[in-house]
Amino acid sequence: MLDNTCAVCGLPTELCVCQEVEKTASKIEIKVERRKYGKFWAVVSGIDSDTQGLKELVKKIKNKMAVAGTIKGKNIEVLFGRSDKTKILIACLTAEGFDRASISTTSFK
Repeated sequence: MLDNTCAVCGLPTELCVCQEVEKTASKIEIKVERRKYGKFWAVVSGIDSDTQGLKELVKKIKNKMAVAGTIKGKNIEVLFGRSDKTKILIACLTAEGFDRASISTTSFK
């Protein structure tokens, strides 16, 4: 067996589509919460990826939106600050290849 084949689908790594299928099949939920000092936090859950993939995704989101963020468990937490930037976060996720129809949002209480 060749060394450069995908362990999941068996295709060569250049032709592997496992990551793309995973992105379109996931159901992502964004919950916007108001926490300490009236700051808005978005908790993004439902992304099925390994920790390295989550780290890269958080880094891209933080750079595009100029916000703070972290990984807690399998969730991504993004600090919006004093304003709600949910639309910008959805645009960043769709730019990374996630399907817009699979992203749902819940506002703060």
